[in-house]
Amino acid sequence: MEKIFFDENKSWRFDFSSSVWAIDKLHETYSAVKDSVLSDVDFIVENQHELLLIECKNANFKGVNNPKDFTPIKKDSINKLARKYYDSLHFINGIGKTNDIKLTYVYVVESYTGNITERKGIRNRLKDRLPFKLQRDNSFKNKLITDIKVLNLDEWNDCYPQFPATRLQYKLRDT
Repeated sequence: MEKIFFDENKSWRFDFSSSVWAIDKLHETYSAVKDSVLSDVDFIVENQHELLLIECKNANFKGVNNPKDFTPIKKDSINKLARKYYDSLHFINGIGKTNDIKLTYVYVVESYTGNITERKGIRNRLKDRLPFKLQRDNSFKNKLITDIKVLNLDEWNDCYPQFPATRLQYKLRDT
């Protein structure tokens, strides 16, 4: 199975060849549900220690329409990201991938105005909407989430060198 995946704009290339398991076609599976009521992350990748649920958004390359209009810290954007996690969690629970493994949500994002401060703000707002507090309830048998990371592409490569990502289109500005 091919484990070279691309973001929606084909501006980044991710090599998950060294993964235990990986999928980038969850949206095709979810298309069986009428009216697309389920959202999905871009990639789900399993390594030796964790399951990564990965969402990518690059609005910082030549050719993107209105790059200054993308503001990933807006409430609607954050809520949409949270929904993608929850809906994707149904899939990994359904295929039995959540037993005794860390679940990490990784949002790889670059925007025209983005910087480390904005990524930290996104992380904090998103963390409040994810099931960190919910899973403290003793009635939950399985972990719903272990960690969240909001990274740019360079930070991704620092955190996950076993899964190198390549920039295929030039950035408009450094983030």
